Amino acid sequence: MVINLMIISNMKRVIYILFLVALVSGFYSCQTDDYKAPDAQISGRILDPNGNLLETEQGSSSMRIRMDELSWAHGDSTIAIIPTYLNVHQDGTYINTKLFSGQYRMTPIEGAFFPYDAAGEIMDIKGSVTKDFTVIPYLNVSWVSEPSLTSDNKITCSIQFTRNAKDGVAMPDLSNTRLFISTTQYVGNNNYDSQMSPAIVNLTNTQEGTTITLTSSALKYTGDTYYVRVGVCCNDSYKKYNYTDIKQVKVP
Repeated sequence: MVINLMIISNMKRVIYILFLVALVSGFYSCQTDDYKAPDAQISGRILDPNGNLLETEQGSSSMRIRMDELSWAHGDSTIAIIPTYLNVHQDGTYINTKLFSGQYRMTPIEGAFFPYDAAGEIMDIKGSVTKDFTVIPYLNVSWVSEPSLTSDNKITCSIQFTRNAKDGVAMPDLSNTRLFISTTQYVGNNNYDSQMSPAIVNLTNTQEGTTITLTSSALKYTGDTYYVRVGVCCNDSYKKYNYTDIKQVKVP
């Protein structure tokens, strides 16, 4: 009988503790979230030294902009600042409408261009802010003959590339080129039809300024529009492509 009373007493104690835990948890879960919502935005363009938009890929596989919120640490060097990243659209523009007001260091990274100044750009972002960045692409890629349809239902084109330079930085060697074809406007190394786009063509530095002709496999569909661009890649850490602009080929 004494043992049963002890068991009952212990059970009551456990139930009481569980009740207190549930009560405290409920209290905290019902507290109002008083953090301010993001109230700032930034947008801009990635440009080459001639003021042209940098042709990239859509999404995170392209270049990014690193964002370090310096105001988070309030000048305390012992507080770690965890960076966030902005993706860049394939036309070289970017936008983020969900930022917290503050001071940020912004640095373009991971693209087919010479490394940006490590100090980045310090920006006080409040309200709506615009910021353009100028980078030096490894290559300029231009059409010699724009994409056109052959009599046997293939797409053919030709391009040239020229290399750029940046003082004090070694230029990476050439790697390859490829003709990218897609049925969507987001054509690039991350979005192409592998059955129509020809295989990678290896390049050397000596081919700078020469005409390179590329031809697709036979197209799969008629009565459709294909989006076409050519990318040329250097052998750096990221192996991203410098691109031509996008052309359309309509197949009757």
